[in-house]
This record gives sequence, C-alpha cells and structure tokens, in this order.
Amino acid sequence: MLQALVDGAITPAQADDWARRWMVEGGIRIEDELVLQGLGWLFGADLMASPSSYLHGPADFRAWLEEFDAHR
Repeated sequence: MLQALVDGAITPAQADDWARRWMVEGGIRIEDELVLQGLGWLFGADLMASPSSYLHGPADFRAWLEEFDAHR
C-alpha cells in the first residue's frame, strides 16, 4: 500500500480507509512494530494541515516507503 500511495495508484484517503480497517476496526493485535508503523503512516496519510491542504504529501510518502524498506 505504501508503494501504491507513492506511485499515485491510490489517494491518501484510500490509504487511510484501508489502514483504518486494521488500526481501528480489525480487532487484531498487531505485534510487528514495522507493520504497525507502516499502518500508522497510511492511517494518517489524509490528515489535513488546513481546510485546503494535506499535512503529508508525495515527499513524505516516499520517505515513509524508504524507511519501511530500510528496516525490512
């Protein structure tokens, strides 16, 4: 999903919706810290800095993916 977000194949809102299922609605305890961190990034991908701009953008998405890949 991080790669899809970086590639523009999904929107920040779609990334958030997908991660929400695991973070909020899943009822599953996630014990892998890297997976949990990745889900946290995706879950916050559509946070707004103002009514008209996102808090995070493409550079952030790339940095998240690079950090995730560096720790796999």
